Amino acid sequence: MTRRTAGFLALLTLPLLAGCEGLLASKYDVNSQFYKIPAGSKLILHRQLDIPPGKAHVILQAGRSGAGANQYAVNCEFEVRTLGPGKVRPDTFDIPWAEMSREWVSQPNIMRFYRVLHLQSAAQPDVLQLMCQDWDGPLLGKNISIPEMRAALGDIITLEFHAR
Repeated sequence: MTRRTAGFLALLTLPLLAGCEGLLASKYDVNSQFYKIPAGSKLILHRQLDIPPGKAHVILQAGRSGAGANQYAVNCEFEVRTLGPGKVRPDTFDIPWAEMSREWVSQPNIMRFYRVLHLQSAAQPDVLQLMCQDWDGPLLGKNISIPEMRAALGDIITLEFHAR
C-alpha cells in the first residue's frame, strides 16, 4: 500500500470512528434515545394501579392511567401475569434487564418503537414488565428515550438507574 493510499484510507476512517465514539457515549447518557438501562436499576410505583376486567395490563400516558392510548404518542403498559380485575400495590421493583427494539405494524408505513423493562418483586410476583412504545414512520421514528418515558409515567412511577 502506498503512502498516499494509506493517508486516504485514514481520512475515510476517522469520521466513522468519531461517529462510533459518539454512539457509544450516548448509551451512557440518560437523555439519549440510545441509553442502555443498567441491570440493577429500580422502578418505584407510588400509587396503586387498577387492572381492568379481562385485561392483563393498565396503560399510562401523560401521567394518567386508563384503558386506552394514543398510539402515536409515547404510552406505557404496566403488565401482569393474571387477567383483571386486579390491583398492583405501590412497591419498588427490580429491573434485572431491559431492552429496546422496533417492529412493523403496517409495512411500509408504520413501525412500533418500544422499550421493555422486565420487573421483579418478591411481594408481587404477578408483575411482569413495563413496556413503553409509540408508532411512527420508519424514517421519522426513533427509540423511546427516558425523558419520554418519564413524561408518560408522570408521578405514578419513577425510575432509578443503577450506577455503572
